[in-house]
Amino acid sequence: MGVMDADEPVERVFMALCEGRLTRDDLTARKIAAFLGQTTMVLYHHFGSLDGFLIRVDGLGWRRLAERLDARARAGAGARSLAVGYVEFALCHPDLYWLMAERRFDRARLREQGRLRLARPLWSSFVELLRHHGSRRPEEDTYVLFAGLHGIAMLALSGRANLGEVSSREIPSVLAFPNLGGTSAGTPAGAPGTPLNPGEDPNLGEGSAPEDPNLGEGSAANPGEGPVRDAEVAFAAARRLADLVLPARPPEPPASQASRDRGGPGRRA
Repeated sequence: MGVMDADEPVERVFMALCEGRLTRDDLTARKIAAFLGQTTMVLYHHFGSLDGFLIRVDGLGWRRLAERLDARARAGAGARSLAVGYVEFALCHPDLYWLMAERRFDRARLREQGRLRLARPLWSSFVELLRHHGSRRPEEDTYVLFAGLHGIAMLALSGRANLGEVSSREIPSVLAFPNLGGTSAGTPAGAPGTPLNPGEDPNLGEGSAPEDPNLGEGSAANPGEGPVRDAEVAFAAARRLADLVLPARPPEPPASQASRDRGGPGRRA
């Protein structure tokens, strides 16, 4: 494998995690190399270490999530829709999300090796989304929103979202999951870890998104009654969190009123 082909294994593993063909248990040097039909040297030669390889896959995940939320925002979606979109992403791709938000990396070593160059630009893209939605403290609010949404997602993935046994009839059903390259699979995540690294950027890794790999809208693979209820509770909680972090902006005045306020033809002498 030549140097110019170094992105290919990253994209293949990324897509396999999206589609459920690989799980978090497969993210060892030996199993990844076997999946790629290579020796483990492919990881160490091009990426320095297993961490160096997986941080690239991690980065693709964060880039794709940022792109999906940005697309929603450009289409006019409000903060509630963006919050639900984050949780949807985690529920549809639990093993990819575990890599993105739960797996521990030796970040100090990766930083020394220059493998976290895209962490700040990726984080900034999320900050700008909140700034666009009216946040007066976008950096702080992004940390708060991410931490809360991560907790909501992990409760849902662990089957503990509906701790209060809320009736599903009390919560609107929103199960239009985004489908990153196929149906989701994989076992639920384990106990929640730390979604953000105190004192530094959140776990936004290296990498750029591959060419739009079958990013259609789909639904979770046969979720069943329990996961459906957990998802509904999680989405409701995500909307409420968005309301708390980003209070709704006042509605735009009618065109005629806006014209009068600007001193237009409708203004009386």
